[in-house]
Amino acid sequence: MFGLVIPLLLIVFCGYIIWRAGDTFLEGSNYIGRNLKDGVKGATINAVASSMPELFIALFFLFFLKDVVGFSGGLGTSFGSVLFNALIIPSAAILGVLSKSKKNSVSVSRKIILRDGAWLLLVEFVLIYFIQQGVISWVESSVLIIIYLLYVMYLFKTMSGGDNINYEEPFTDKDKVSFLSAFIILDLKRMMLGNKKLNTNKAWFIFVVSSLVIGFVCYFLVLACEWLGSENYFVFGYEFNGLGIPLLFIAMVFAAIGSSFPDTIISFKDAQKGNYDDAISNAYGSNVFNLCVALGVPLFLFTFVNGPIELSESIVKTITNLSWWFFGLTVLSIYLYTRPGGVSKNQAYLLISSYVFFVIYIFWSASLSSTL
Repeated sequence: MFGLVIPLLLIVFCGYIIWRAGDTFLEGSNYIGRNLKDGVKGATINAVASSMPELFIALFFLFFLKDVVGFSGGLGTSFGSVLFNALIIPSAAILGVLSKSKKNSVSVSRKIILRDGAWLLLVEFVLIYFIQQGVISWVESSVLIIIYLLYVMYLFKTMSGGDNINYEEPFTDKDKVSFLSAFIILDLKRMMLGNKKLNTNKAWFIFVVSSLVIGFVCYFLVLACEWLGSENYFVFGYEFNGLGIPLLFIAMVFAAIGSSFPDTIISFKDAQKGNYDDAISNAYGSNVFNLCVALGVPLFLFTFVNGPIELSESIVKTITNLSWWFFGLTVLSIYLYTRPGGVSKNQAYLLISSYVFFVIYIFWSASLSSTL
């Protein structure tokens, strides 16, 4: 029992730290990218800010566990985050809005959903095609990075007519707190700057420091996932038993959820402010970033230094089977978010239920797979 409790508690703790550090990261990135157009901010600045954990997790999985095992961990985190971001985050944001209003549904821009959804489907198809070839090198990872650059160029070109999103300080004079209070709630921005207002230099400072904090914590998140999936592991000289299932499945659920706290909070806050387009585009933009950059950059660095990663037939077969979930649930989310009349509570509950069934399928698949 303790063998499961220890890594699970560590995952929860890491998720909380990532959330708090992600808030600070977002403050810095929001200031740096202030006055972007509506919809672009959610799919770029917010998406990059909230997806830094996935980038660090993929780096640690690859360079800590190496080759195929590390690749399966990074891939599982990215794919798991894709479905969590598409199904849970917008649904939670929408339910939060509907629970505090008399509205029956929340309407979002069909143009933004179709735009980001189409790019996401394209990236999923390309990545799965690469995996089915059985070899991942710096060439394939470069293609993923290039796709993201094209995606960002397309955003800035097509969203030039949107409304500006002006930066606002997140607290007033009566909200100001002491260093001790900031430390207790792990408010990194106020710990570093006190109650001073941001400027460009300070924004870059908290941007860099919070990135380092997220990276440090992600190492322990990766370690916890490795423990959880192992047959047995050692902590301070004591041996404990894990679940004994492939890391791909562990990362697809636990690492993905642990790393997605920033996305959830960011989208929830945007929705509460009435920025529904940014709340949804953040989730979809995060998905494109997760697959193209958070996975592509670590893969590029690793394969450029160590050579191509050769995938086993079992990994190729497993990802092929899971691809139906990724495509099918992505299409379902796009359909429900773009239906006339907006997204209702029942539709949000349907998306959440779909994710629950996906998790059940993951554990069922894990019970049938002893190794990958």
